[in-house]
Amino acid sequence: MRRFTHRPALAALLLAGLLGACGGEPRQVEVDNPLLVDPASRDFSNNPKLLERILASPHGYFRFINIPFSAEVCRRFGDTLAGTVFINLHGDAHLEQYAVTDLGRGLTDFDDTSRGPAVLDLLRLGVSLDLLTRERGWAEHSEELFDDFLGAYRAALEDADYEVEEPRFAADIRSGFSYERSAYFEWVESIMEPLEAAEAAELEAAMSSYIEVMRAERPQLDADFFDIRNLGRLRMGIGSALDLKYLVRFAGESDEPLDDVVVEVKEVRSLEGMECITAARGADPFRILVGQSRIAYQPYGLLGTLRFRDRAFWVHKWVDNYKELDVEESFSSVDELREVVADIGVQLGKGHPKETEAFDLQLRREQLRLLDENEARLRAERRDLADLTVAAWERFRARTAAE
Repeated sequence: MRRFTHRPALAALLLAGLLGACGGEPRQVEVDNPLLVDPASRDFSNNPKLLERILASPHGYFRFINIPFSAEVCRRFGDTLAGTVFINLHGDAHLEQYAVTDLGRGLTDFDDTSRGPAVLDLLRLGVSLDLLTRERGWAEHSEELFDDFLGAYRAALEDADYEVEEPRFAADIRSGFSYERSAYFEWVESIMEPLEAAEAAELEAAMSSYIEVMRAERPQLDADFFDIRNLGRLRMGIGSALDLKYLVRFAGESDEPLDDVVVEVKEVRSLEGMECITAARGADPFRILVGQSRIAYQPYGLLGTLRFRDRAFWVHKWVDNYKELDVEESFSSVDELREVVADIGVQLGKGHPKETEAFDLQLRREQLRLLDENEARLRAERRDLADLTVAAWERFRARTAAE
């Protein structure tokens, strides 16, 4: 049985009213640990597996609390952010967002992308790394691995053409990819929960605006490409497991079912509570499309938006092969983890300042300056936030068991 230890928090923190009932996000229940959320504030009855994954480890809990975590980072760095350049943010850059797909490798899942200070992504990844090394018994390597991450991040800021070799983890996963379309669609249908007739009809009607734009952007596609074969509810993930999501299966390029195309329709999450970003007002689906286009090595296909039942959604095409990093199983050695950490550092170093070529050099140099000024504080805050996460997870488990 794994044991998780934590050092006492550096300071007792007070975050009165943080998030409260903010956008439906988990509400705070203790004022001395701003990362503790109330298990009673969420209805897990329709997704008990989600609760199991949250209870299983500090990292599972960490994935669930991105909004409170990011809000706390904003609060801690509030005194240093005045005049800070805002850059592209992934918004939820933990290690299990690193995936290998048919399109390539790198951080994926851009639901929380926005613009803001880089400390949000740097600390999100840094705390994720600390939690992983504790869980795997590699805690003595946590600091040097964070060095590798920041070193690769710096290198990409200093040289926009800087690259690292494909990590062994990614190469091994890619070598095992399968393109058995019949098995793929059997799996898709198995996770597509049927909808009531009225909801299915409304969703199909709402898809029309998205389809119209996709056809205008891709006039080479036949009119039948976007004929809907099936649609249903999707329940997957941890941080996004309670978000409203659907799968839609299109006819694709022919009448052959194995040529079908699957897209995911995801409700746009409100980022209210994160006071130091520029996307804190309402649900803007275009922040996700723009952020993904700037940070992803290869954005997903058929990116678009729609409105359904007065809610905003973003849409993206699924790939045949998609494998996320698993903090419990993905690495046999610290060196394999080191390669992935460096790869993430390069991706963020390239994507954070990506705007226009006219100001690329200035943005990268400004980001390097800010990193120099805040690196020591980043390291201290990373350790403290990791401690608070473990402590919050332990108390979350205790409260869950008591209810």
